[in-house]
Amino acid sequence: MIKLRLLLILVTSVLFTGCASKLLRPDGVSPSSLTTENGTLVGTFARNPNERAYYSQTFYFKNIKTGEKKEIKSQQTFNIFNGKTKDDFKTTTSVGGIFIFSLPAGQYTFTNFRLYQSQGYSYQNWFAKEDFSIPFEVKAGATNYVGEIRLEQMKGKNFFGMTVQAGGIWFISDQQTRDIGLIKEIRLDIPVDQVVSVVPKIKEKFTPLVVLSGEEEEYLQNQQK
Repeated sequence: MIKLRLLLILVTSVLFTGCASKLLRPDGVSPSSLTTENGTLVGTFARNPNERAYYSQTFYFKNIKTGEKKEIKSQQTFNIFNGKTKDDFKTTTSVGGIFIFSLPAGQYTFTNFRLYQSQGYSYQNWFAKEDFSIPFEVKAGATNYVGEIRLEQMKGKNFFGMTVQAGGIWFISDQQTRDIGLIKEIRLDIPVDQVVSVVPKIKEKFTPLVVLSGEEEEYLQNQQK
C-alpha cells in the first residue's frame, strides 16, 4: 500500500512538473543577468494562427567563438517532459510567445531549425539539409532584441492526394514595439530601458528557408508569379 502511494505521488509530480513549460524562458534570467560580460536576448517565437501547429518547432543558434549551441523551442502539443508552451499574444497573422535568454556577450548566428510532427505510431522531422548562417550580436549589459521569428508552413500532397504539412519558411522581422510591451507585462523583472536592436540584416551563408525583413517584399512578389 505504501509503495502504491509513493508511485502515485511520483507520477503526479512528474505530470505537474511537465505542465509548466520553461522552453522559451529558462531559469537564470534576472536583472543581475545584465553585467559587463553578459546580456539578455529577447524576441518572440511565432507561427501562423490559421494553420495547424506542428507538435513542436525549434530554431537553433550558436556562439561563434565557443561553438556552444542553444535552441529556441516551443511545444504546441502537451507532453510530460516539456508541458505545452503558453502563447503570449495573437494577431490575425501571428501567434506565439516571448523568449528570454541570459547569454555571454559576443557574436552569435542562427544555424538551422527543426519541425517535428507526431503521427500516432510514426513521426516526421523537417530541417535545412545544410546549416545556414544568419549572424547577430549579444551586447553586454543590455537587453538585445532579435525580432519576431515566425513560421509559415509549406504544404504538400500525400500518396492519396491529400494536403499535408511539408516543412516551413521562417520570417524574421522587427516587431519591437509589440514585443517589448509584452515583456513589460509578463516579466517586470527584465530591464527594458536599455534595449538594443540586433535584428539580423544579412546572411553569411544563404538559405531560402529564412526570409529577413529586407527580403520579404521580393519573396512575396515571387510567390505571386
